[in-house]
Amino acid sequence: MRTMTPDPLAVLQVATMHNITEEQAATAINWAAHMTGHAWEAYADTLGLVKKDGAAMEAWFSTLGPDLRSSVLDDAVTAVVGADRVLAEIYSTQDGQQPARARVMRTNRPRVHIH
Repeated sequence: MRTMTPDPLAVLQVATMHNITEEQAATAINWAAHMTGHAWEAYADTLGLVKKDGAAMEAWFSTLGPDLRSSVLDDAVTAVVGADRVLAEIYSTQDGQQPARARVMRTNRPRVHIH
């Protein structure tokens, strides 16, 4: 499955609304999109609809109220922030047990070289 890059303005809006980093906001938007896709697939299976029918998915999505749509994003933000806290706790525990060493920062963002 290919992960699309979310709209930068949507990322900034979510980051501002939830007081999180832009990276966390982008991850939460992708997570919410995947969860919505899984919900559509379950709905389509139940009613015998074609999962790849984009028009049917759009029609189904428009029937969802704004509160339900925002709650999916809120749940995704909560999960992402919680995961970051768990990772921070794991890293702090590991750092306390091992001698000081530089941790490699991994990112999936493309490197930009200015010449």
